Amino acid sequence: TCHVIVHCDETGDMKSAPLPINWEHPIPVDEILDFPIPATASHLEALEEHVDTDFVVAEDIAQAISEPVNNNDHDQTNVDDIISADVSQIKIVASGNERGMRLQPIVDKVVELSGTDLPKVLYVGTASFDRTDKFLRQTQAFRDMGCEIRRLDVSEGETVPTLDEMKDVVTEWADVIMGSGGNTLHALLRWKEVGLDLLLKEASLKGVVLCGGSAGAGCWFSSLHTDSLRPDNTKNKEHVLNELSEEELADWDYTIISALGFVNAICVPHFDATGTNGMKRSEHAEEMMKKDPTTPAIGVENDAALVIVGNEAFAVSGDGKATCHVIVHCDETGDMKSAPLPINWEHPIPVDEILDFPIPATASHLEALEEHVDTDFVVAEDIAQAISEPVNNNDHDQTNVDDIISADVSQIKIVASGNERGMRLQPIVDKVVELSGTDLPKVLYVGTASFDRTDKFLRQTQAFRDMGCEIRRLDVSEGETVPTLDEMKDVVTEWADVIMGSGGNTLHALLRWKEVGLDLLLKEASLKGVVLCGGSAGAGCWFSSLHTDSLRPDNTKNKEHVLNELSEEELADWDYTIISALGFVNAICVPHFDATGTNGMKRSEHAEEMMKKDPTTPAIGVENDAALVIVGNEAFAVSGDGKATCHVIVH
Repeated sequence: TCHVIVHCDETGDMKSAPLPINWEHPIPVDEILDFPIPATASHLEALEEHVDTDFVVAEDIAQAISEPVNNNDHDQTNVDDIISADVSQIKIVASGNERGMRLQPIVDKVVELSGTDLPKVLYVGTASFDRTDKFLRQTQAFRDMGCEIRRLDVSEGETVPTLDEMKDVVTEWADVIMGSGGNTLHALLRWKEVGLDLLLKEASLKGVVLCGGSAGAGCWFSSLHTDSLRPDNTKNKEHVLNELSEEELADWDYTIISALGFVNAICVPHFDATGTNGMKRSEHAEEMMKKDPTTPAIGVENDAALVIVGNEAFAVSGDGKATCHVIVHCDETGDMKSAPLPINWEHPIPVDEILDFPIPATASHLEALEEHVDTDFVVAEDIAQAISEPVNNNDHDQTNVDDIISADVSQIKIVASGNERGMRLQPIVDKVVELSGTDLPKVLYVGTASFDRTDKFLRQTQAFRDMGCEIRRLDVSEGETVPTLDEMKDVVTEWADVIMGSGGNTLHALLRWKEVGLDLLLKEASLKGVVLCGGSAGAGCWFSSLHTDSLRPDNTKNKEHVLNELSEEELADWDYTIISALGFVNAICVPHFDATGTNGMKRSEHAEEMMKKDPTTPAIGVENDAALVIVGNEAFAVSGDGKATCHVIVH
């Protein structure tokens, strides 16, 4: 390569640095000749002394309300405007590595959130010391699109614009603000010194998209796991690499520092990487979190990004594999729990729910679910008992039970699909709508089997939301979310045209429904002609029995955590079982009839083997892309893909 050799006025020494050979664009000669010279910010002389500095902007704003800031360019009115801004407008695309800003799926998400095909992009390269080579590389994808791009250089004192000039470009001009990778601690110190932190907060609350990789990802969070103290994480990196030995370059440690505080979590970029100090980012972050486990963390792999829109978020993979991880402290066990986020979500999920991802569901029966395999869930017995012995719950009166008993059984309408995706296949969806008797049925989604996860709700109701149907959720998986019995009765038996049961863990769902009294209300709804539908667990629950994988180790709320923790052998060590269900149809349902489980067993073969032990009840196997439609005492199969069907198995 080539080398730059210059005299350093400050030290009186000669400084040299090799030029990178991977530049795709030329760099100003003046900047090249400045290559070996260190940055001038005084804090860089002892950067570790600033590790405990608090950079959260909210505190600055709160102080500004009671004590107007000294800088006359910031007036009180402006601060009030920031405080009253709508927090739901915040949009962040945080990538694990700066190259994420060149990966198309991530770039596409930035553009989509900006609301324009050619967003105006403001590049803030403070963390990379405003180097032009970094600017050209990190904005490449947006320049190729034809976006207008401006730079805001504040790393060195002589390049800082006036506050009015910064305010204009940050809060008025930009559609997107991209933070560079590099030294986050240096960037945060400079932004605080020049007042840029407050302007970035104002921009965020106006809906400007904040994005970046590495330092440009972590800066938006309340804290971040950083390599800012790495010896070569400086402006003249090439000179440092030229001067220090391998041992000296490896002699550093990660640290967690405060950041701007727009998202209340610790960001761990480069989550799948190992630093030049030999430490894995993921392992070190978990160790540091044990010392202060109060704040959850989100690890972002190099080629992934966490997308945040207001109070919702989801992971985007830049390469089809990389993702984000949630790391939280489990109060019950005292351990750190982590789980990867799915990369196939089409809609954002509440951040609070994402941060709860690795934590197990609280229902006590989940500790030994196999002990409940023989529980009888058939509602008819509950009703018969209620006739002779009025139920204890005062919200259920005797008259109501009599009404259920005398209802016309011919009104029962069920659409039972072999897989939850059946609720997105048009022929099956059309049949649900037809049976409801209205073009836009009111749909009640009961997601207990999927532990009331929002990602499952959004996916399974997609077709009905696309039609414009009104949809409500009934969450009863966790004790604190259960409505009163009157509220449940109103939505289940009076409001809904269609009740959709989710896929997931049927045994958990049936236990919860029995505990909260929802089973009786579902029976009442069925006899009033409400259409009951669903796939997998949401299909089998309506029958007298079903063939289920409820004992599968990963058939739980925090499936991603379990998949992360168990070996392939442990994940395959389970067996199907047949359990009782609500009893609206006197048959055994075998969903996923054409599938093979993670235990290597074919559903169809295993169901037939189990039926040999008790051949008195016939079974109906429903293939993944088919549905069994039942109207009163009649039934037929509907194929979602033109091939899949249902099967009858009898002795």
